[in-house]
Amino acid sequence: MQIASGLLAVIVGTVWLLGGASAVWAGARWLLAVLPYALGALGVLLILRAAVPRGLLAGPLVLVVGGGLWAAHDAGLFDGAVGQRVWPGALIAAGAVLSLGVRVEPRSPDEEQPLRRYRSVLVPVERQVVTSSVPLQHLAVSSYFGNLQIDLTGAQFKGDTSAEDLLRVLHADVTVCFGRVELLVGPYCAVVKGNVESTLAVRFAERVVVYGTEDEYLDHGGLRRPHRLVLNVLGLGGSVAVRSL
Repeated sequence: MQIASGLLAVIVGTVWLLGGASAVWAGARWLLAVLPYALGALGVLLILRAAVPRGLLAGPLVLVVGGGLWAAHDAGLFDGAVGQRVWPGALIAAGAVLSLGVRVEPRSPDEEQPLRRYRSVLVPVERQVVTSSVPLQHLAVSSYFGNLQIDLTGAQFKGDTSAEDLLRVLHADVTVCFGRVELLVGPYCAVVKGNVESTLAVRFAERVVVYGTEDEYLDHGGLRRPHRLVLNVLGLGGSVAVRSL
């Protein structure tokens, strides 16, 4: 949101400086006119994402976009003043997608911290394998119309204060907005439900051992699976899946 707000402020300020307040209002009216088409294009993208296997979305998307632009050009929609507004708007949209596309916390020795953040906006992110010399305590994952897969099988969880040498815990806060997040945990890791009641699209694979509360985990599963992932999910649409090796 900070990046998007900054881009919007730069665009509005530039239009205001070059064309005055009237240009800003004209641009706002144009955006309102384009909004239905943008929502339709977003709907097509979501349908394609649901129907096409992961990794094969680029081809159908290029065909749909290319065919739509070709048809609009042949119909004369890009002629005259309309074309002078459409192409700059397309350029601005492409720049926004590139700038917001993928934001993943860089991996460097200086950033080995107990908190790790991963984010995907619009563009799918390749599988992220989490390793760290510092035990992880918190994991923040967010996906906005994108795909994100986090591999925690090799991650070192932070020791529990009640049993430092035995039980280890990682708190994962997941945010989805019509995106997909997949968490992969090791065979000795159990999942404890935190705040997941408000999100319906949370799926646990058959091999994942799930406990309703931390007390239930400590009473019944601590010795068999000394690692636990406390999962909190906040979302609108999309899905969150947890798989185990």
